[in-house]
Amino acid sequence: MNDRTGSLTPAVTSDPLRYAFTARRPVMPRQDKQAVSETEIPRRWAALEQQSPAAGKRLAYINIPFCRANCLYCGFYRHRSGAPRLNRYVDLLIEEIRRDAALPLVGDRPIHAVYLGGGTPSDLPAGDLQRLLAAVRECLPLAADCEITLEARIAGLTEEKIRAAFAGGVNRISVGVQSFDTRVRRRQGRVAAAQEVVERLVLLAGHDQGAVIADLMFGLPDQDLASWHRDLDSCQELGLDGLDTYALKLIPGTPLQKLVERGCIEQPAGLPEQAEFYAEAVEALSTAGWRQISNSHWARTPRERNLYNLLIKSGAETLAFGAGAGGSREPYTFANTPDMEAYERAVAAGDKPVAMMRVSDALQPLRDTLMGGVEIGRLELPALRACMPMSVQADPSPWRLVDRWVEAGLAERRGEQIHLTVAGRFWAPNLVTGFQEVCAQALESGRKAHADG
Repeated sequence: MNDRTGSLTPAVTSDPLRYAFTARRPVMPRQDKQAVSETEIPRRWAALEQQSPAAGKRLAYINIPFCRANCLYCGFYRHRSGAPRLNRYVDLLIEEIRRDAALPLVGDRPIHAVYLGGGTPSDLPAGDLQRLLAAVRECLPLAADCEITLEARIAGLTEEKIRAAFAGGVNRISVGVQSFDTRVRRRQGRVAAAQEVVERLVLLAGHDQGAVIADLMFGLPDQDLASWHRDLDSCQELGLDGLDTYALKLIPGTPLQKLVERGCIEQPAGLPEQAEFYAEAVEALSTAGWRQISNSHWARTPRERNLYNLLIKSGAETLAFGAGAGGSREPYTFANTPDMEAYERAVAAGDKPVAMMRVSDALQPLRDTLMGGVEIGRLELPALRACMPMSVQADPSPWRLVDRWVEAGLAERRGEQIHLTVAGRFWAPNLVTGFQEVCAQALESGRKAHADG
């Protein structure tokens, strides 16, 4: 298990929180799949959309790829918001949803969580938001307790839009705060000052119509532990239902990465410093009685379930609508074209605008079980073994890696369960990537041994 990058096998150190690894390797749900050729996609999709829903909880993702401005750290910016463009885009979205609703793939099995992401869905005019939500409720088989999330940012989140969202069935609004410090916010392209952020969150919570969530980011330029503590205190004082705490990722090609590279902005916090921010959040929120329901997410009230994010990490079937939206139906993951003109042409022609498909291998059930368990900080070893091909089960390498996690202070073994420590939860992407790689090597070794035999 030698690892030249230092990002898969943890070091045994007196300070695992800061120094278990020397690099961080991000992991995305359902990666490591084989690409389907562009010419083959239409045939595969035509067959897939005629299949009835699989058993298990299902999700729907609706992409709104528009923003008023490009935040420096963001790798998702696509198009600048504008009322006429948004109005036309909602027309297309509704048409796509209505088309798919008649297919066996959508069927009548309940959808347990809908996520309006982007981009900035709260940039939609109130009327467009309302008619989009009406189409979702009319066309999709939503569960009675379906979680419907709207991603929002403070700028443009008016009383009219808040009312339209709640009237349309939204029961969870996730607001990209990132920081309550005006200087830190504006350095990253956020428009609203701290006081406006507080006022808007108070307004949202005052409606008492759904869970109100704030996203906070740590490791930003100009941010220190004192300002981070003030951010955490603000969330507690505001009585929010939930809180996300994310480490800044310096994504290649983003404005922030380019400015740092040119020396125009100082280098953001390194991994040891980010680990300190994370540990401070765990301590402060735990002490205040918040429940940690995933590695980055906290709930203060029972209203907050974070259902979409938890289910997608564990491989739930996901319908997808909108330019650039991604979904899954095993053994496939797929994504609509992000090109707005191509998206419009396809929808206008009555076609699903799928531009990417990947197909999974024999390890996908294991990846889903691994990701879902690591995300909540607890792995059930019998469930993990049950997902493994026999050759992987028989190989000692995965279990040696788990022992190494324990030795390095990243996990604790409790019978047939592995519980991640605070350090393990901070380094969770590395644990997932390392275990997946070891299992892939074991599978390949088993195949070679079988061929040689």
